[in-house]
Amino acid sequence: MSARNGAASVRPRTRKVKTELQRLAEHPDAVVRRNVANHPKVSPAILQQLAADPEAIVRQRVAENPNTPFDVILQLLNDPEDSVRCCLAAHPYLPPDMFLQLTFVTWNQSNKDSRWEVVDIDHTPPDVLQQLAAHPDEVVRVGVAGHPDTPPDVLRQLADAPEARIRQFVAGNSSTPLAVLQQLVSDSDEIVRSGVAESSDTPPALLLQLASDPSGAVRWGVAKNPGTPPAVLLRLASDPDECVRWGVAGNPATPPAVLLQLASDPVENVRSDVAENPGTPPAVLLQLASDPVENVRREVAKNPNTPPEVLAVLVMDLHHDVQKVAQKVFRKRRRARRPLPA
Repeated sequence: MSARNGAASVRPRTRKVKTELQRLAEHPDAVVRRNVANHPKVSPAILQQLAADPEAIVRQRVAENPNTPFDVILQLLNDPEDSVRCCLAAHPYLPPDMFLQLTFVTWNQSNKDSRWEVVDIDHTPPDVLQQLAAHPDEVVRVGVAGHPDTPPDVLRQLADAPEARIRQFVAGNSSTPLAVLQQLVSDSDEIVRSGVAESSDTPPALLLQLASDPSGAVRWGVAKNPGTPPAVLLRLASDPDECVRWGVAGNPATPPAVLLQLASDPVENVRSDVAENPGTPPAVLLQLASDPVENVRREVAKNPNTPPEVLAVLVMDLHHDVQKVAQKVFRKRRRARRPLPA
């Protein structure tokens, strides 16, 4: 077939698709019209028509479609439905000034959940985030504090906000400068210090400091942080707060010797997390396979490090749920070992 004939054969199919989309845009079922609005080949004319659809689920897809004409974007900017305006905020070609206008319209007309969604959009421009940092609504400022594209200067400003929730989100932001984290380690509110303790960007020196925090919630954040040094995890494994020990038990960075210690913890949830931890060595899993609590034995059965001989014992466990899980894992492993047919 020549290139000319090939192109000629494509054009009728394209026209057929557009004609079919035009027909379906009039369909009585809103789900069908929504799918039309979401179609990559839908024409600007059909999108303009569907922008006035009585069903919000249809207008949402129009708002998100990259082919939606600029005049339709302007129309949807003042849509009465929160959900439609939030979808419009996710439009890849929405200019920054319109994004800012949309945010303030949403703040004035919508509920808090919708306001949060608007600020949580991935592609929010940094200059817009800088302006939103002074927004009168706390929900919007919290969204700015947690946004990965918020400029460091803005995060420094928000670290001094009177609202602990905003400071907490600054603490957990991967873009927060080290100097700000050092400031927030001594914050008066435990939820802010917890935010620092749980952040994957918190350096070991600050985690060491927070490991002695009077708040169990803060120490728990340190205990479950994969960046916490082994020596600190060893210390926290003897913490009087069971939630802290629970955090250490589930931490993939916890050394085997510490997991062995926690395998004898009096609290069931701690032992269960040791059994679930992917770093737990086979010898510890063997010990936990005879734990008196069925939930612990079930987690042993699911652990990929559990030796076949231990799994074989759990297949015969007296508790039906443990048996069932162990049998399922056993069959799965056997299928994985089976050679493929030639």
